[in-house]
This record gives sequence, structure tokens and C-alpha cells, in this order.
Amino acid sequence: MLDELDLLIRGAVIGISALTFTLLWWKPSSRRKSYSIGALAMTLAGHMAETQGISGAWSPQARAMASLVGNTMPIAMTWFILSVFLDRHQRQNDLVRALIALSIFVWILCLSPAAFTPVHIALNVTLELGLLYLIIVTDPCDLVARRRSFRTVFVTLILTFSVSKLLLDGFLGAEGRPVWFDTAYASVILGFVIVFAHWSLRPGRDIWAEEDPRPMNKPIAVEGADTHVLGLIQRAMEDQIWRREGLTIGAMADELQLPEHRLRSAINRDLGYRNFSAFVNGYRIEAAKAALTAPENAEKTILEIAYDVGFASLGPFNKAFRAMTGTSPRDYRRSALDDRSIPA
Repeated sequence: MLDELDLLIRGAVIGISALTFTLLWWKPSSRRKSYSIGALAMTLAGHMAETQGISGAWSPQARAMASLVGNTMPIAMTWFILSVFLDRHQRQNDLVRALIALSIFVWILCLSPAAFTPVHIALNVTLELGLLYLIIVTDPCDLVARRRSFRTVFVTLILTFSVSKLLLDGFLGAEGRPVWFDTAYASVILGFVIVFAHWSLRPGRDIWAEEDPRPMNKPIAVEGADTHVLGLIQRAMEDQIWRREGLTIGAMADELQLPEHRLRSAINRDLGYRNFSAFVNGYRIEAAKAALTAPENAEKTILEIAYDVGFASLGPFNKAFRAMTGTSPRDYRRSALDDRSIPA
């Protein structure tokens, strides 16, 4: 009876995760992000075979092959979290690059004799804590209501569970685990797979759509647009509220005397932004581009211009400027000055 239950649980994990990937890939709106889900589904399949429970249904040879696939879990999990729960411009920073590099290094260790040593476990825990930190610090800027209400809780639970499993594996060892341990582990994974499938397959494009900003100075064509809030936003941006260093959506909602959720909805649904930082930085970078090329600012440093438009330091300004223009502020200024030096 327990053998059959073990097989049923593992088959359900593999089947539901594969079906979720297939259905998301089939829809154009979610296809781009579905590839990371497909990679995770594949590693889960290998992991379910490798960590077989009471049934022992897979042969040693099959488990060895499954291990090669299951060991890509650090890379697949990192790709999944970065792709599904963050937008493109949020993935363009040093922390994300460091986490990707760390996931590859942890995967290499999985294939080496150093697998599951204290060093390997410590690096794996560091990777998962880094992913959790990234999700938490980017949460306040997320304007996609369905994603924001789900992602931090879901990622926290799944990474906490994964860290706990790693530590228990290191403490108990293969021989110290009770016979039902791996089956219980598969049962929890099944719970996560079902919850994610329910969330990701519900109708609605907001969690998958790419950012499609609409200019403030043109009529809003969105059905049911909150014109009152949009008017308040437009006046606030014309008054250059975006120049305030460390501006948050909560502070802006207080300034406009609006509920935060109503402001989030207007910026996301009516203006097409998925992230508050992207919305504010759009104004800041446009102002910075004008300032960098203005003759009266020839003696101003780039740092001074960054402060003027609301950035707290040079690093975030350079990253935001490059993300939106494809070049650095210094190169942008140099190119503009070179163009002006050429006679008409």
C-alpha cells in the first residue's frame, strides 16, 4: 500500500509539473517564461526518480541517469524564480549575475566528489537565501497584484523547505533517514506543484505580460481606467515628485491621499507599468538625458546630475541609465557632444 502511494505521489509531481509547462507554453502570452518552468519540471522528474522513497521502483542504472538531470536543480530553480517572479529590468544587476554564477558553481559541485559536503551545503544555502533576499527587496516595487500577493509567500516557503531539507540531509546522512522520509519529502513537493499550477493557470494575463508603458500625455484607452487617479499622478509627475530620493509607492500614495492599492492598480493597469521603480526611473532618466546634453551643465559631474534627478548614488543611476538607453551616462554625454561638434 505504501509502495503504491509513493509511486502515485512521484508520478503526480512529474505529471502535474509537465502538464503545467505544456499549458503555459501553448499560450503565447506565457511562452517566454514557460521555458524556465519546463526546465524545473524536467529536474523535478529526475529528482523524483533519484530520491525514490519506499517503493524503490527505479533501478540503480535509472537512478544514476536521473541523478544527472536532478542535479541541475540549483540552476533550474534560480532560472525559475528570476524568470517568473521578476521582470526583465530587475534581472539586470550585479546580485542577479552573482546568483546565476553561484547556481552554476553549486551545480558543478553536485557532479563532483565534493557533493553534499559541508561546503556544498553551505553554498547551496547561500544561493537560496540570496534568491529569497532578492524577492523580498523587490517586492515593494511590484505592481502586478496577483504576482505580488503570491510570490513572496510561495518563494519563502519553498526555499525554507529546501534549506531545511539540505540541513537534514547533512545532519542525518543517507543511513540516518527513516524509511518514509523521502516519500514525505515528495508529498511536500507535490503540494508546491499543485499550488503553483493553480496560481499560474488561472485566467488573466497580468502575471505573464511584458511591460507595455503608455505615455501620460495621451488619452488612456484602457476600459475602466481610473481617470481621477491618473489625473493626480500626472500632476504629481509634472510637479516632479520623482526627484525625491528614495521615493516609494507608499510615500507617493500618502502624498496623493490615495489608498496604495488604488495607485498600484492605476500605474499597472492603466499606464502599463509592472514595476514602480521602472515608472519613476523613466522620468528620471529622461531628465538626466536632457541634463547631460545641456550646455549649462557642462561643468556638472554625472554624480551631481544623478543626485538632481533623484538617485541616491552613482551605481543605481548608471545601471538604470544603461538599462533604458543601452549606454552609460558618460558615453551618452560624450556622443551628444561629438555630434554637436560636427558642422551641419
